Amino acid sequence: MADTVAEIVALAHSEMDGQGVTLSVDVPEGMPPLLADRVQIQQVLLNLMLNGMDAMRKVEPEQAQLDVRAEWRGGGEIEFTVSDSGVGIQPEAADRLFDAFYTTKEEGMGIGLAISRSIIEAHGGRIWVTPNPSIGATFHFTLPTGKMET
Repeated sequence: MADTVAEIVALAHSEMDGQGVTLSVDVPEGMPPLLADRVQIQQVLLNLMLNGMDAMRKVEPEQAQLDVRAEWRGGGEIEFTVSDSGVGIQPEAADRLFDAFYTTKEEGMGIGLAISRSIIEAHGGRIWVTPNPSIGATFHFTLPTGKMET
């Protein structure tokens, strides 16, 4: 699990450095294995990280914070979160963010989050977004593990 996240962090690192984004990663060792396609899950993580970086383009570099976390919730699933300190999400947009061809960006096709939702749901998980208390947003997704809690 930690390797899966570390590979994506390495891919996104040059973009983060150029933008002045501070990254925090918390993926504890010893979590049960995922019942998921590694490459597809990396695609979801990368999409969420890049979206978070896009949301922070107008934020001062010292305030640009991206947090990637994974937590075993028991009950046979792991919850991932990607949280940013960007501009946040308008309440009216939150319900449509995962719709194909819906975008809040000036550029883009609006398919990244729709593809991410399809991947997560195909793996038996779910994906959603919540506003952060002060600034930014947090994207959450769950995936089943190979070890059920007893």
